[in-house]
Amino acid sequence: MPSRPRKRWLLSLWIAALVGLGLASRRPGMPAFCILYAGDVLWGAFFFALAAWARPSATSRRLWLASTALTEAIELSQLYQAPWAQALRATPLGGLLLGHAFSWSDTLCVVIGTTVAALVDAKAVHNARSKARGLSGARQTLTR
Repeated sequence: MPSRPRKRWLLSLWIAALVGLGLASRRPGMPAFCILYAGDVLWGAFFFALAAWARPSATSRRLWLASTALTEAIELSQLYQAPWAQALRATPLGGLLLGHAFSWSDTLCVVIGTTVAALVDAKAVHNARSKARGLSGARQTLTR
C-alpha cells in the first residue's frame, strides 16, 4: 500500500490529459495507426486513472486488476447488440464509453493501456515512498 494516498488533484489532471489525448487521437487527419490503436491504449490508461481516483490508497496491482477487468468487460459487451444497447452506443457519450463493435485488437490495446498506467503508477508510488523515507531519515539526523 502506498505510504500516503495518491493525490486526487494530480489524478484529476492525469484524467483530463488522457481524455484530451484520447479525443485528439480520433480526429480526422490523424495517422491511421493512431486512430486505430492509440485511443484504445489511452482508454485503458484512463480507466486505470479513474480507479486510482476512486481508491487512491489501493495498490497499483489491485487498480490494474480492477481497471483491466472493467475495460475487458466493456469490450466484450460490444458483442451484445440488443436494440437498447445499440441506442445507448449511438449517443456521443455512450459511443465513447462503450464503443461500437468488438475487436480483438481493442482488447489487447486496453490491456496495454492499463498495464503501462500501472507501471508508471507503481514507479511513482515507489519514488514517493523513497522520498518520504529519505526525508524522515534526514529529520532524524537533524534532531540528534
